[in-house]
This record gives sequence, C-alpha cells and structure tokens, in this order.
Amino acid sequence: MSDGHTIHVGTDEQYIALYTNSELKAADPTFNKSEPMNHIGVTVDDLDAVEAKVVAAGLEPFSHSDYDPGRRFYFFDWNRIEWEVVSYA
Repeated sequence: MSDGHTIHVGTDEQYIALYTNSELKAADPTFNKSEPMNHIGVTVDDLDAVEAKVVAAGLEPFSHSDYDPGRRFYFFDWNRIEWEVVSYA
C-alpha cells in the first residue's frame, strides 16, 4: 500500500488517518465493502475487554490478528461501518 496517499490529522498520539489508493481498489473489488469509507480504526489498552463489549452488543468480531507490534480484530456496527480495534499494550 505504499503507492497510496495518506493524510494524518491530529497529534502524534491521537490522529485520524485518511488513506486512498485507486490501484488497490481496482485490483480488489472487496475493498469497496464499506463505501465510501473502508473502516475506522481505534486503539485500546485492553483488547479482550473491548471485544467482550462488542460481543455483548450483539456484534460479531472477525479477522483476529497478532502482529508486531500489537493485536487487532474487526467488526461491523449496526450501520455496516467496519471498525478495526487495535491494542499495542
């Protein structure tokens, strides 16, 4: 995804990242899953506690991943907006 364009709005600790890459969208039609926005990412201290709240709200976590330097999962909210929840703790 290095050929795209990213804009960070905020500070070094808290920001919104806006990313676009027309080549990726053309190559992978599933990238359109939440048009006009692909997903919203948030960082949390306790990933397991947040996942439990997502499940308790009747939503379904998916795409769990452990990677350097953290862990994450995704879910769709009631409006079909995709969320990425990440912990670096």
